[in-house]
Amino acid sequence: MKYLQLIIICFLLNIIPAQSPSVRIEGTHTLIQSDGMDLYQAINQCLGKALVNGVYEYLLISNEYNEEQMNKIMPILDGAIQMCVKEPVIIKQEIKGNNITITAEGIINPFILNQILGGNN
Repeated sequence: MKYLQLIIICFLLNIIPAQSPSVRIEGTHTLIQSDGMDLYQAINQCLGKALVNGVYEYLLISNEYNEEQMNKIMPILDGAIQMCVKEPVIIKQEIKGNNITITAEGIINPFILNQILGGNN
């Protein structure tokens, strides 16, 4: 029984460092609220775009994608941003008339992000 416990502890100690670290991203987006859109929809849409912009900047800096690759990746990011970013938070919000500007941050796991984008880079 004691050997089984030692094997389990060694196994867990080897798995923990193998997990890829999380990265904090930050992005900003400005949206012009349209007539048919209520304030909460506009804020939600602007938040999503701000997070996409943060992931976009991260990918440009960390993986050195070129513009052609980023143009292919952007539609995937738009659709999968909620799967890519954990703990999204609005850190700054400004509303002036119909203009909404949001700066948001969140946490991404580069491994999961690369798996989602895997076939396109």
